[in-house]
Order: sequence, then structure tokens, then C-alpha cells
Amino acid sequence: MSLEQAGHDWQCVGVAQVGGADILGAGLYLFEFRSAAANFRGKYAFLGGGVGGGGSLGGGAGPSPLDVFGAAPEDLWTPIEPERPFSGDDLDLSYGALSTLGAGLAYGYALMGISAGLVDPLFDSVEVSGWGTGVGASGAILVGAWKLLQYSDYY
Repeated sequence: MSLEQAGHDWQCVGVAQVGGADILGAGLYLFEFRSAAANFRGKYAFLGGGVGGGGSLGGGAGPSPLDVFGAAPEDLWTPIEPERPFSGDDLDLSYGALSTLGAGLAYGYALMGISAGLVDPLFDSVEVSGWGTGVGASGAILVGAWKLLQYSDYY
């Protein structure tokens, strides 16, 4: 595994989140990122503050209801089109932005976009919208930072 090896084939998946806002608010989002080229898989927290309304508590990404009833397996990983190749270390403690609008009652849908890097962006406005577990209704635009929690080999 390599924390410093840059990759161009990044993917991410949402793991859990909690947040709330009444004009001003904050959120904590957990994602997992991976890159075969970098031989890296890491869990990251995004902690941010900003503006919005509502609140939510949720778990990980899930398949759409049509995929569940149709028995079609869905790949929950979202490809990231990086602005440049980057490493797991580059993402750690980088500036971040997240925008979201979603609702759920045990299971729901959220529109979401994520960014990393300020002066030299790693990725910008990557759409990671999708289905997942959770309760609440919220919309927010947050700025903050990405923090590496744990990492290992890609597989």
C-alpha cells in the first residue's frame, strides 16, 4: 500500500453522515476512497460548516429500489474524474466542499457533490448522488476539510 503513490482512477462511496442546519449548520460525512493505480483504499471524514436547513442521520450508500426488486446488482462506487493524479496523502487534510439535498425515512435519496483541493484542485464538483439508509430531510452547502482515518492496500 502506498499513501504517497498518485493515481488517476479514483472512486468513492458514502459510508455514513450526520448533520443539521438552521441557516448555519455543520455536518460530518464518512467516505471510502480507492485507487487501483495507487494501490490504496482509505476511509476519510469530511467535516464542514456552512449554510442550509434541516437535519439528517444516515448510513451507507445502497442500491436503488428498482435494482433491489429487479435483482440487478449495482456498483455503489462512484468514479472520480480527477483534475490531476493525486495520492491518499494529497487528499488528507485538503480543503473540501460538499453540497447536498436529500430526504429519507429509513431509506432515501440525496443529491450530492464533493470537491477537494483549493489552489491546486484534486477533484471538483464530483456528483456522488444516490440512494442510502437514513432519516431526515436537509439541504446544505458546506466547506471544510478531508481527514484520513484509516488506509490499506486496494485489495
